[in-house]
Amino acid sequence: MVNQELIKKLRSGKFWSQEHLALIAGIGLRTVQRAENEGKCSLESQKAIAAAFELDVADLSVESNSTVLGINDSKRDAAISWLEIVDSGEYALSWSKAAPVFQERISSSKWIRMLTQIRTPLGKVISRSVKRASEHNSLPGVADGQYLVINFAASFGKKSSAIETVMLQKIASEWRVAGYFIN
Repeated sequence: MVNQELIKKLRSGKFWSQEHLALIAGIGLRTVQRAENEGKCSLESQKAIAAAFELDVADLSVESNSTVLGINDSKRDAAISWLEIVDSGEYALSWSKAAPVFQERISSSKWIRMLTQIRTPLGKVISRSVKRASEHNSLPGVADGQYLVINFAASFGKKSSAIETVMLQKIASEWRVAGYFIN
């Protein structure tokens, strides 16, 4: 099964018709329609569609990558909620919601300047999926504790492929963002 909504969102983000996607992917129009309407197509067709969007075939899977990686909903949701604040352009709010270690390393005004220069030009998020995640008890430059580093494959309106890395830190019973990087 493929993620029907993701395919539609990716296609519309590039202003492609179903016919254009079929042409780019080298598959039949009916295959694109079946993928979008029923979530069904062969693995070879999934690979072709993924390649057209410069993604891995796993990114189109209905099965949650985070479940496969063992990330529970609260951890993933903490990262996604924070990223959505960044996506909305509320950079000051994203800084205020971050972990103290994040706030100690960069001032709010510098954070806002950096994101305005780096993130704003990328445009709106078209897609974002978990690529990998790893848990750590220690990381360079921060005190020992419980950390989770999540890499997201992202596609933006003006950049088709990027990797966002979110580092979460467990503070009391809450996961908060302790680092954010985009490549």
